[in-house]
Amino acid sequence: MRVVIAGGGTGGHLYPGIALAETFKRFQAGSRILFIGTAHGMEATLLPEKGFSFEAISAKGLIGKAAGARMKSILLAPVGLMQSLRILQRFAPNLVIGIGGYAAGPVLLAAVLLRMKRVIVEPNLVPGLANKLIAPYVDLAVLAFEESRASLRTKKIKICGVPVRPEIAQAAEAAASKGSDPKQRTLVILGGSQGAHSINRAMMEAIPTLEKEKNGLSVIHQTGKRDWEEVKAAYGRSALSARVEPFIHGMAEVYAAADLVVSRAGAGTLSELAVAGKPSILIPYPLATAHQEKNAAAFVSSGAAEMILDRELNGAQLGERILALLSDPERLKGMGGAAKRRGHPQAAEEIVKACFELVKGRL
Repeated sequence: MRVVIAGGGTGGHLYPGIALAETFKRFQAGSRILFIGTAHGMEATLLPEKGFSFEAISAKGLIGKAAGARMKSILLAPVGLMQSLRILQRFAPNLVIGIGGYAAGPVLLAAVLLRMKRVIVEPNLVPGLANKLIAPYVDLAVLAFEESRASLRTKKIKICGVPVRPEIAQAAEAAASKGSDPKQRTLVILGGSQGAHSINRAMMEAIPTLEKEKNGLSVIHQTGKRDWEEVKAAYGRSALSARVEPFIHGMAEVYAAADLVVSRAGAGTLSELAVAGKPSILIPYPLATAHQEKNAAAFVSSGAAEMILDRELNGAQLGERILALLSDPERLKGMGGAAKRRGHPQAAEEIVKACFELVKGRL
């Protein structure tokens, strides 16, 4: 099988693509996978490190940009399309998969023009612009939420969740079997692959409140590059035990250790929280065209999470919410169980099986 996986930009799009690529290789030895993204996305450095082939095209996002930046994105679209056509003609894939992100659009359109099999993976409850536009022309749309069905003009839909790296579920299960120390709690703070300035700021403000925790409290905080030194210094001045990193690659062990996670509500992160069965306080990214808020609302309604809107976020409130949950182990257990019930640990396998059936003409 020769497969192109297009998109990326952030870990929320990229890691599901990596999970799919690894599953294709596991299902069929000798499968060739080519990722297509942009030179300025995290895929440009992460994929070669992981041993995957990668090619870059010219593309920029439209949503949330100023008029001048939107015009530049529009002017780049034909360039990205021509680059995608050349790459696809040269690689000659059996299948092209779009995993979200603005780089996926030109590649999928090129696949339409070349009459190659096409699949999109939509991890958010509210589909992204690229997937909405291309949906009528794909052979299969894979969704994480049943509610997304009405937003896409296509009848070829499969609901099976977001692909998650298998080591996340494995590490969480291993940690659960060992049990945890009731006198030691681990709080994990995530702001997406780029970090989240408002969460970083609120956590620094929350440190005096968190120091009141009577049981031992360890913090693992992924800050992004911009705020790393400032956040690390703030913890260093406190009595808290903290591991502060700009970016964490070994997320399986981090999820396994977590008693509570404070996070943005990107679809990739939520899928990982669900598979790991972890309770969370979700703080949706306010500029994500409201799709993170709707993602979070689905988790809140099922009892898996609490939510604080970014515009209402402050250190005192966040610290008190964290302490209230950490002091209620039964509530944490119930939230973790609700998260687990939302998980789709076999999503990658189900999607890859459907892709093989599609290529064989059986879907």
